[in-house]
Amino acid sequence: MELAKSMGDSIPSPDSISTESHELIAVVRELLDAVIRTDIDDAAKSAIATDIKMVNDRLRTKVRHPYITIVRHLNGRIENVTQAGSGPLNPRAPILSFDPVPVPGDTYEPVEVTAHAVLDASMSGPPDKAHGGIVATMLDEVLGVASTAAGASGLTVALNIRFRAGTPLGAPLTVTARGTGVDGRKSFASGEVRHVDTVVAEATAVYVSVHT
Repeated sequence: MELAKSMGDSIPSPDSISTESHELIAVVRELLDAVIRTDIDDAAKSAIATDIKMVNDRLRTKVRHPYITIVRHLNGRIENVTQAGSGPLNPRAPILSFDPVPVPGDTYEPVEVTAHAVLDASMSGPPDKAHGGIVATMLDEVLGVASTAAGASGLTVALNIRFRAGTPLGAPLTVTARGTGVDGRKSFASGEVRHVDTVVAEATAVYVSVHT
C-alpha cells in the first residue's frame, strides 16, 4: 500500500498499540451488541444517547490524520489495523484471529491462510444467523490476505459467493482461503467458511494489482 511505502522503516509494530486502545475497541464492540439486544425504556435510551454523545465529543477533541493505522509484524507482514474487514482497531469489523500468515516471497507461491471468528448480535441477519454481507466481508478479507501472502496484492474486482447454510452467531467459525494463481496483474483466490465440519459459505475472488 502507498501509505506503507511512504512510511518506510518507520512503520510501528503491533506492540505499539496500547492496551487502552484495545480496551476501548472491546468496550465499543460490547456496546454495539448491547444496543442490538436492549429492551430498556425510551427514557433510559434517551439518557444513554446523551451520555454517548458526550463520549463522542471527547474522542473527537483530538483526531489523527490520516486515520488509517498500519503496523508491521515481526515476520514483515504489513497490516492495516483500522480497516473494515478485520481491523482490530475498528469496532465494526468482524474479529478475525489469523493463524500465522506467510510473508510473500520474491515470486508468486500459492499458500493457504486460516482465520477464526465468532460473530455477535450486531452482525445479525436472520434470527440467530449472520448477515450475508458480513460473511462476504470475512471471505473477501481472508481471500485477499491469502492472495497477498502468495505474492500478488491488489483490489477486489470480483467476488463470487455461494451460501450453503446459515452462518450461526456466537459460534466458532473457521475461514480458510488459498491464493491459487496469478495472470499478469490479476490474481485468484478461493476459500470457505466452516462451522465445525459444515461449510456454510464458499467463494472465489479475482484481484487486480493497482500497479501498471
